[in-house]
Amino acid sequence: MSKITLPTMLAFERKIENSDALMFSGNWDNKENTGKWQPIAIIPRLNRSTQSAQGIADAKKIMPNPVAASNDDANLPLEHDTLKLSFTLRIIGNLGLPFACNSPDFETAITAKVNTFKDTDIMGELAKRYAYNIANGRFLWRNRVGAEDITVIVKINNEETLTFNAYDYSLNSFDQADDKVKKLANAIKRGLSNDTFVLLTVNAFVKLGNGQHVFPSQEMNMGEKRKALFKIKDQAAMHNVKIGNALRTVDDWYSDDAQFPIAAEPYGSVTQRGQAYRKSKNDLYTLMVEWINDHELSPEQQAYVVSNLIRGGVFSKGGD
Repeated sequence: MSKITLPTMLAFERKIENSDALMFSGNWDNKENTGKWQPIAIIPRLNRSTQSAQGIADAKKIMPNPVAASNDDANLPLEHDTLKLSFTLRIIGNLGLPFACNSPDFETAITAKVNTFKDTDIMGELAKRYAYNIANGRFLWRNRVGAEDITVIVKINNEETLTFNAYDYSLNSFDQADDKVKKLANAIKRGLSNDTFVLLTVNAFVKLGNGQHVFPSQEMNMGEKRKALFKIKDQAAMHNVKIGNALRTVDDWYSDDAQFPIAAEPYGSVTQRGQAYRKSKNDLYTLMVEWINDHELSPEQQAYVVSNLIRGGVFSKGGD
């Protein structure tokens, strides 16, 4: 049988589909009282700032910095000490079946490989890692740093509720998986492995201190110098893409001496560090083609390939 190659048209739909996350303020003692939480507004800050960029002429060093003069900001009110972040996510089934593919041989092979993968222990490990990133509040990003306390409450299909202390779970490993994490992982695995979906509702409570800064997503704001923060109907919010990036931070298989997990990406790209951790022969395309052609692939690298299919995207063969 000839070697199966990457199709010129290949796409997979995202299987962990999360919403944007809305930001509310309230007090830690009112976590169970939904009526006590109010939307956090985005407010403008008009400041007089100094020059700080390297290479500015001496004559300009005492002038105000126009770039930092007008920016968006967001804070808890002085009477509130806690941020509430709320979003939902659907775990969608039919994992492994391409959304678009112009190679029947490739579609048959990748679907068969993933269906076999679903019944392995490493599938459970992958689902656990998604659950873990919910339990540890990784999706809070900068809002997680220095918080006095963090509670994450997850409702599964509006039926079962799990409560996590985010500080019980590390950001650098996936080792402290208790029964609650395993229960959430089983729900995620069930959603990914079947042809139905599982709905999760996530509310995170972050005790920061009265009046403290909160950190919504920042807009790209191309062509303008001022900082613009993401909002939905004037309420501070975080982009669904940013939430999703945190949830799919499951890949510590990119190196034998990996110090931290990274988000599942075709080349293991981490823009904040200016690094691509899967540059050559360790990338999605190389491993996926090897896998469907029955080359030996470790369970961990199979999980990496599947995590990219869960991520979704266009993975067609590029030009020569």
